[in-house]
Amino acid sequence: MRLTVDLSVRANRSEVWAAMSTVGGINREVAPFLRNTDPTRGAPFDAEPWQVGAPVLWQLGFGFIPVDRHRVEMVALPDEGGYRESSSSWWHRVWWHERTLRDDSGGCIVRDDVVIEPRLRMSDPIIGWSVRWMFRRRHRYLRRRFG
Repeated sequence: MRLTVDLSVRANRSEVWAAMSTVGGINREVAPFLRNTDPTRGAPFDAEPWQVGAPVLWQLGFGFIPVDRHRVEMVALPDEGGYRESSSSWWHRVWWHERTLRDDSGGCIVRDDVVIEPRLRMSDPIIGWSVRWMFRRRHRYLRRRFG
């Protein structure tokens, strides 16, 4: 499954990067349905804890029910340009997500590119629906926050 979603916001790239460059930032986008644990204790994606090894995150449904476990490799793109996340989990053989921030005359453009290969082929429709729904929700949050 592949998904690409663009959103234009009225905030500069630095503001958007500051809001989304930690697990806490992602958790604000996916709340209240999911929460990720943060083994880096709030470190930005361009900080050392993300550059050493591949931290393990738990995804918790409604903040407390374990629904998935990801071993994550996170790379911050240069100049606050976004991040590239790759992982595997109980549900996904491959989870690849790149979020880029591009300057725009009215602020910046947030682009999410996601490629997923579920472990079970029969789960494709459910996973596809849930990922599309979650990224629409994440972009609605960003639109409310940044206009």
